[in-house]
Amino acid sequence: MYRTVFRRILGLAFAALAVGAGGCGPGSHDVTGRVSYNGVPLDKPEGQIVFIGPAGDQVVAGIGPDGSYRALGVTGGPNKVAVYYPNPKAKRDKLTKPKPGEPPPAAAATPFLTPAKYASADTSGFSVTVGKGTVFDTDLTGPKIP
Repeated sequence: MYRTVFRRILGLAFAALAVGAGGCGPGSHDVTGRVSYNGVPLDKPEGQIVFIGPAGDQVVAGIGPDGSYRALGVTGGPNKVAVYYPNPKAKRDKLTKPKPGEPPPAAAATPFLTPAKYASADTSGFSVTVGKGTVFDTDLTGPKIP
């Protein structure tokens, strides 16, 4: 009899512990929003937004032509944010070699269409506290992009 009661109590204790432990931690959430450049969406390919959580975990989301994105499973709590649009011309310049006897190009294209400071979470100046239903809109500023 005592053995049966003890087993039930022990079982309930483990069940309570498991339920309580399941709610610990920041959890993960989806983040939605829009990215603009000088106030308008930047309709350029391969733009990405990166969320870097408290433990350094990263979630990357593509940015659509209208500037919208949806980042899935971002760690809850404070996140640093980076945004970048790669410069397709930089890739071409890297692959194009001058013909023998020709000088190299005077200036290679920069790796990003947008200012490089936004490509690093340490220099972008962007951060957000992520929780349920987080919407993060941001506007990058810089020189006109051709």
